[in-house]
Amino acid sequence: MFLLEERLGQIGLKSREVKIYLELLKIGPQAVSILAKRVGLNRTTAYSVLRCLERKGLVSNFNSNNIKFFSANDPNCLIGFVDEKCKTYDYYREELIKTIPQFRELMSSYSFKQPIVSHYEGPEGVKFLMYDALKSNNCYTYFAVHKWRQSGLREFLLQYIDLCILNNKVPLKTLTPDTPEVRAFFNDYYDSSNMLNKFMFVADPGHLPLFENHMIIFDDKVIILHLDRGEEYGILIESKETAQMHRAAFEITWKALENKYN
Repeated sequence: MFLLEERLGQIGLKSREVKIYLELLKIGPQAVSILAKRVGLNRTTAYSVLRCLERKGLVSNFNSNNIKFFSANDPNCLIGFVDEKCKTYDYYREELIKTIPQFRELMSSYSFKQPIVSHYEGPEGVKFLMYDALKSNNCYTYFAVHKWRQSGLREFLLQYIDLCILNNKVPLKTLTPDTPEVRAFFNDYYDSSNMLNKFMFVADPGHLPLFENHMIIFDDKVIILHLDRGEEYGILIESKETAQMHRAAFEITWKALENKYN
């Protein structure tokens, strides 16, 4: 019996409708008063439930000796009930698709949109986010070269640099620690004559915490990459306001360092 109740519930029948329909199947046509006692409902409630079942095509009624009796229709009616619901939902689905643009217009009525924050696990997650930045019009980067060198992703980084600079021509502005190994890395793999790319080497130890993670700011997104071997993950923040804030902070830092070193 529990399985039958579960199936009826799954197609949208309420618990009282399930009780009455199954009871009518078991005992056959009954007057409302008798049926109500058997399922533990008052007569008014039972009658209201029966009328709902009639509208769904699951129950019929007839008169005998001036008394109204109700009977359960053959269980095949349940298939017809589901088919009818499917047709109805298919219709409303199509109508809903047509009105999606109007729903979206409501979203544009306010300027602030809650940031979308996504988390990506492992080296593959890091790679996915790096590739996402290739679609941008410009990039601002806190380049943690030492973290990349210590990770297992050094070869990927070199391939990525080729894609980013040689193929995609993405304008790039980079802050990176000023150490001999970082300088050597840039001398080996970056074309200093490329006007699309600007680099600044940061020697002040007070700025080193900026490079604990690799950060990319582009379009309306901010990517933070944690590159420690075996603990790689990436965080993507999609928010116009957040990206603007980090871009402004980057430019302030860039100008302050530019004035200091020049």
